Amino acid sequence: MAMAGKIAALTKAYQRLSTANQKFIEQGGSLESFKNLIEQRDLVMEDLAVLTQELVKAMENSFPDHPFSCNSIAEAVRTISVLAPQLETDCNQVRHALKELVDSDKAVETHIAGLKDEIKAEIGRIRQGSRGLKGYRQNQNYGSCFINKVK
Repeated sequence: MAMAGKIAALTKAYQRLSTANQKFIEQGGSLESFKNLIEQRDLVMEDLAVLTQELVKAMENSFPDHPFSCNSIAEAVRTISVLAPQLETDCNQVRHALKELVDSDKAVETHIAGLKDEIKAEIGRIRQGSRGLKGYRQNQNYGSCFINKVK
């Protein structure tokens, strides 16, 4: 069935995003790896929009008498699991992959928040160090003896 292939493609796309999130966390979360993560996410999201449209078209072809108003992947998967019970396991795989993606997104968000706190602490240490250096700075006297006596 054509829908099974479309559902499998959706599952793989979500799994790619989850894997990319895990690799980002494992690499330590540098700025360059974050840019790569965002670019990869944008590409996959574009693919997901196309895959969703193709899935809805396949649903319309497989079930011509049923009106489809699927605006999201979740609605499409729910509808397929009701109309085609033989695809229930494939639909469950999409749900499971989507849940993994949400969990990995939360882990990335937590990791980035931790990096943000570390950066704030490092900036505080640098600022504190620059305050200490100001205490050793010599005053700049550019005036002459005559001007100092007049004041």
